[in-house]
Amino acid sequence: MSPRYDAIVIGAGHNGLVAAAMLARKGKKVLVLEARTHPGGMLGDPEFRVAPLPYALRPEIAKALQLDQSMLYAAKPLEVLSFGADGLPVRVSGGLATGVDIATAEAYAALHTRLGRQAKALGAMLLETPPGLGKAKLSETAALARMALRMRLLGKTEMRDLLRIVLSNAWDLLNDEIGDGPLAGLLAMDATLGGAMGPRSPGTVLTLLYRMASHSPHGHGLRVMPEGGPDALVKALSDCVKAAGGEIRTASPVERILVDGDRAAGVRLTSGVEIASPLVLSNASPRVTLLTLLGVEHLDGEFVRRCRTMASKGMVARLDFDLASVPELRGGGALQSGQRLVVAPTMRTIETAFNAAKYGSLPDRPALEAVYDGAARRLSVSAQFAPHDLKGGWTDEAKARLSASVLSVLADALPGVASTVTGSRVMSPADIETGYGAAGGHWHHGELRVDQLLMLRPFDGAAQYRMPVAGLYLCGAGAHPGGDISGAAGFNAARAALRDGVH
Repeated sequence: MSPRYDAIVIGAGHNGLVAAAMLARKGKKVLVLEARTHPGGMLGDPEFRVAPLPYALRPEIAKALQLDQSMLYAAKPLEVLSFGADGLPVRVSGGLATGVDIATAEAYAALHTRLGRQAKALGAMLLETPPGLGKAKLSETAALARMALRMRLLGKTEMRDLLRIVLSNAWDLLNDEIGDGPLAGLLAMDATLGGAMGPRSPGTVLTLLYRMASHSPHGHGLRVMPEGGPDALVKALSDCVKAAGGEIRTASPVERILVDGDRAAGVRLTSGVEIASPLVLSNASPRVTLLTLLGVEHLDGEFVRRCRTMASKGMVARLDFDLASVPELRGGGALQSGQRLVVAPTMRTIETAFNAAKYGSLPDRPALEAVYDGAARRLSVSAQFAPHDLKGGWTDEAKARLSASVLSVLADALPGVASTVTGSRVMSPADIETGYGAAGGHWHHGELRVDQLLMLRPFDGAAQYRMPVAGLYLCGAGAHPGGDISGAAGFNAARAALRDGVH
């Protein structure tokens, strides 16, 4: 067996790197094991990354790791271009929207401000271990009390409004507040992106608030590209791990988590090499971690059942198009590098796409999010909804059909774009599952819905990072507070392990 480490982190995605850096900075001898040839997980492949439009790390995490905070979270927010059925695009930055009538712009600004305040109140729990459903520790109940206090500070009227809408669907809220159109389509896209829920699905207001809270201490939920892009974020985290004395090994897939006397004892690689450690943190999805790497023989039957039935079927496909020229916008001008393009003209178009996908079919007109990289002349597109369990499977023909439908929808915003395509690549949810240890190919390792959030994430009995085998922790997007790029899950898991004092 190889030399002993104080901690092993499975997976060098951003959460795994944050966890490793936290542990290494506390004097632990840490080894990060990554199956792919580069760190960064879904951020880390410059040739075809799953997450081309990340948020930046939360400032509390950047501060704790002593990272360059201006690069990681204080960069200029991305401008969003949201296209309706006709006319010029609606340009959105936070709560400011131009390209719509004054009344709609004012209604949108008021709604965005109100949701931001409510999201900030909910955000008190994001960097805390959620309380258990049974007996909870004092520190955990204190975090819940802080969230309750923030809700009280909203005032009676707004707190009542939050309780009224929080479990409802985005469709009703947005129709009532701003009406259907490109602004509603943009917010509905944010409420559903990455998951298997449409705007009419119950709880999508909560996912919208959750996303707004997760990526800003102020609750504005803006997309903020780190200066230097995703590669700069991955490099900063990797450098932080190494500077603190940690080690990162790529091309080192883990085959098994080793157990000795109901305690984690290390890992075995697919090469057969065994590495000892009393502490193992897994950045893989809960199902892969528990059912594949650990094994059901170490878990009770009810725990295994809950893990197997966790909702984690991905609904987003990624497409990259190499372009011969800069894409031109409908109405004039060009799509600039770093602008976020959303083609979801109405909530109805998103719901229609979801209706096809939930029955295993590809939608004729998927809802799209895209960003253009001028240096690489590449348009990176996320297509919502593309079912993991596609009827007939993800064949080359199915990928070609999806590519054609995506280009057809893009043409509404970028006329003639198809004629400039010189190459393309498609990554289905099935490809994401195979390549990134994410069961179901789900971006977030599991649905962000009310029965899989807070003390129920990833499921009842597994919500506090600690697994039934002592010394084994979840540190990826399947753990609280969930997916996207914030680093919170890795940060929280490392703190839980440090508090437990595993030796």
